[in-house]
Amino acid sequence: MAKKITGPQMIVANLLLDGRVVFMRADGSWSALAGDAATAADEASVEALEALAQKSAASNHVLSIEVVEATERDGKPFPAHMKFAMQATGPSVRTDLGYQVSPDWER
Repeated sequence: MAKKITGPQMIVANLLLDGRVVFMRADGSWSALAGDAATAADEASVEALEALAQKSAASNHVLSIEVVEATERDGKPFPAHMKFAMQATGPSVRTDLGYQVSPDWER
């Protein structure tokens, strides 16, 4: 791991099936909801989460795995960086669309 851990971290990736941004849960599964994400605050825990994420990548489930800083929003984890926060919430110009309406708004 190249960057120094300075606080809670979460794993973000894209589903290979449709490109949707997903967040890794503690059990290694993926969720479209940032609040479901597992967080880790030390290097060993982050590396363990990364290892789980790499298994999903190896099985062609996700790609573009990134470890990102996490913050807390309403008592749940949320990406601290604006890029990942915008990906977590969906379109910012139409509040009637995107993940802010429902994680399965397309269906």
